[in-house]
Amino acid sequence: MANDKDDISKDGVSRRKFLGGAVIGAAAAAGVGSQILSLSATAQGADKERVGPLQSNVDYDAVVIGGGFAGVTAARELSRSGLKTLVLEGRSRLGGRTFTSKLDGEKVELGGTWVHWTQPNVWTEVMHYGLEIEETVGLASPETVIWVTDNQVKRAPAAEAFEIFGAACTEYYKEAHNIYPRPFDPFFAKKALQEMDGLSASEYLNKLPLTREQKDMMDSWLSGNGHNYPETIAYSEIMRWFALSNFNMPTMFDSIARYKIKSGTVSLLEAMVAESDMEIQLSTPVLKVKQDSHRVLITTEEGTIAASAVVMAVPLNTMGDVEYSPRLSDAKSEIASQGHAGKGVKGYIRIKQDVGNVMTYAPARNDVTPFTSVFTDHVGENGTLLIAFSADPKLIDINDSKAVEKALHPLLPGVEVTSSYGYDWNLDPFSKGTWCTYRPGQTTRYLTELQKREGRLFFAGSDMANGWRGFIDGAIESGREVGYQVASYLKGKNSNA
Repeated sequence: MANDKDDISKDGVSRRKFLGGAVIGAAAAAGVGSQILSLSATAQGADKERVGPLQSNVDYDAVVIGGGFAGVTAARELSRSGLKTLVLEGRSRLGGRTFTSKLDGEKVELGGTWVHWTQPNVWTEVMHYGLEIEETVGLASPETVIWVTDNQVKRAPAAEAFEIFGAACTEYYKEAHNIYPRPFDPFFAKKALQEMDGLSASEYLNKLPLTREQKDMMDSWLSGNGHNYPETIAYSEIMRWFALSNFNMPTMFDSIARYKIKSGTVSLLEAMVAESDMEIQLSTPVLKVKQDSHRVLITTEEGTIAASAVVMAVPLNTMGDVEYSPRLSDAKSEIASQGHAGKGVKGYIRIKQDVGNVMTYAPARNDVTPFTSVFTDHVGENGTLLIAFSADPKLIDINDSKAVEKALHPLLPGVEVTSSYGYDWNLDPFSKGTWCTYRPGQTTRYLTELQKREGRLFFAGSDMANGWRGFIDGAIESGREVGYQVASYLKGKNSNA
């Protein structure tokens, strides 16, 4: 339940203090002149004559709680339907777990980044708004692969390393088609999914007849996908990404970490907001949601707002931080309490040297480096910009350039780090984790329940998408579908009144 004491997260982070400058403070602490890019809180479409809600006893037809891609998409669809719509976002910016920022004056994405045509929802939006795409070269065309196995560092041309890794992937992903024959219909092969969903990614890996070297490379890959230690990640989650990538490893590489929006994820949000008539209130955490048969009352620190329907578009790990009346279903409460597994580190590292297009692999637990993967974003006049991942934020402070340099040296001897920058999503009270990765058993037990509306409450988010869960595409998928559901519900209610 939300009250004055509950304003403090388990990590000791106050929502109010966070809104008062934690985001800007994190950038300044990095010591790299990082610049926060945020959207204006002014309603886009304020020049249009605004109509009132369908019901006379409410302020809005729909209130969307959460201003990430799911919330913005839902709000756009609702406002397009002629419904008076408000977005409430706790942070001082829109975007949720996407975050366009700057390092040394250069754009970086601290959260969700990559898009692909295998991701139909986001790709449609990118094409619709005419946004330009650029590539992450370390994934597009790596020249050298460096990997850690048995606490030893190896190095080889990409083609040679991928022979080892490719053979391991062929063995690991052999059940994917049986589990997810229709990837956007997760329960089409429900029996096969139920039989495998309880396994962790590491349990399945340990059963396979692979060499130590192959298992170490796969461990790195699994922890990178799930953003945690492999034993916390559902095996079915790894299969889902592969199935969504047309059951093809090169396509999977391209789908998850090659193509990005040149002008930043923030530019897609700006385009979506500009094409709608939604109202937006930033820095407005929601404390309580109380519904009855006629309306929903949303309590914030500033007061109470009445709506005919509410879309909860908040991350799974924060769903339980709002007080609900009546309370949420047992299933929603259970998974909100458990949380998803994603909690690792993503950061950008600038080094003086031109190291070319490199990619590294290291198991989540090793004595060599805390980084499970590092790869080249691009090589420029000022050296190389790398993107790095770790399974556990306790292993490395990505904003400590000296510590990062030391962690890189076993992989890239002699490199000099000039700056490094990341964002700890675990300390953000409005995310409490990174991208969503389900734990063993969570898909079959909770996914359907998460998607169910409860009275006038509807639920949307990347964390409950059928397809690219954990990606921008999944957020847009869910937001669009729920926006349509709410519009149909409200207009049906009004016509029957």
